[in-house]
Amino acid sequence: MSGKAKHTAAVSLGVMAAGFAATIPWADHTWVRLLQSGFEAGLVGGLADWFAVTALFRHPLGIPIPHTALLPNNRKRVTEALITTVEQELISKESIQSKLAGLKIVSRGLEGAEQVLESGKTQQSIAVLCERLLDYIPWDRIPALLEKEIRQRIDALEAAPALRKALDQVYQHQGDEKALDFLLDLAEQLVMTRETQHRLGAMAAQAMQGLQTNGFMQLAVNAFLGFYNEEKLGAMIQQFVWNAIRDMKRQGNKNRLALLAELRVRLERWLADPETEDTLNAWKVRLLDNLDLTARTERWVEQLKERLLETVRAPEFAERYAIPFLKELLNRIREDEEGVEKLEQWVHQQLGRWVEANHSKIGALIRENVDRFDNETLIALMEDKIGSDLQWIRVNGALCGFLIGLVLGTVKLFV
Repeated sequence: MSGKAKHTAAVSLGVMAAGFAATIPWADHTWVRLLQSGFEAGLVGGLADWFAVTALFRHPLGIPIPHTALLPNNRKRVTEALITTVEQELISKESIQSKLAGLKIVSRGLEGAEQVLESGKTQQSIAVLCERLLDYIPWDRIPALLEKEIRQRIDALEAAPALRKALDQVYQHQGDEKALDFLLDLAEQLVMTRETQHRLGAMAAQAMQGLQTNGFMQLAVNAFLGFYNEEKLGAMIQQFVWNAIRDMKRQGNKNRLALLAELRVRLERWLADPETEDTLNAWKVRLLDNLDLTARTERWVEQLKERLLETVRAPEFAERYAIPFLKELLNRIREDEEGVEKLEQWVHQQLGRWVEANHSKIGALIRENVDRFDNETLIALMEDKIGSDLQWIRVNGALCGFLIGLVLGTVKLFV
């Protein structure tokens, strides 16, 4: 409470009392009697207002007069009235929701986010934030989840149909012909070596010497071997094989087409064999057992973590990757007007539900804060905030009473 206002109120009451007492001895004089009426009415008005103001907070002069100490005696009612006024009038659910309905929360949020991205401190903040986000990832749990997922995928994979699709892709892109050309190139390189020539000649000579013939045929074989030694035989066979390989490498060659067709037929038969699927499934199981997925997935996840950290810590990460990505994301969201409107409606719905669910907490908060004060503290608080205005009521009561007393005294003089 303002000490100056309280002092002024006391002075006004004292002046009225002093004036009334001072006029008593000269009450026979008309003008004194007129002043006495004013001081008397001012004294009564000042005392009445003092009583009224005091009665709000405590018993006047400590006397438990009925209908005094109104605030302590009606504290609960005052609190409930305050809560009702705040909840239903000042900060009602309807007023809050009407204010929120006029706000473009999502649009303003997008604009604010874009402005933040333009800030010079954003780059460093984004890098730090991304690194912290990586720290929150439960890396120790990922290998087990990854291993489980891989096993489930491989277990669910049907080996024969998968191989069939793979072969279809091979045929579509002439993979079988490329494989044949690779083998023919390899065979050509092997055939044309000097060592291969000697081996072919030796094998041919040994084979011909081992022939068991009689008469003229034996004579012809011996004559042929006498004319062609191992080196000549090897060179002749080498040239024959080389010519055959060269012919096989030409597109459209009958032998080439026949070989490719036979290869495809044999592969189709192999895939159609019921034992093939069992063999492939058994191979799939052995593959899982031999892969040591636990160690592999742990190593993969560790490598992934290291690469992500290295990328995030790079000086150009925010400017080159993060900020352009975020700007592009904001632009796409903003361009989707229908999506933004739906998001706006969803945000308002959630805020409306939140207000509906938590509006009563306003009253609970007011009650909690009021209840934590005892009567003396609460009265002192209120007197500190509104005491000056209440004391001026006393001053105004004394002055108004004085003026009214003068008017009434004048009326008495002429009645």
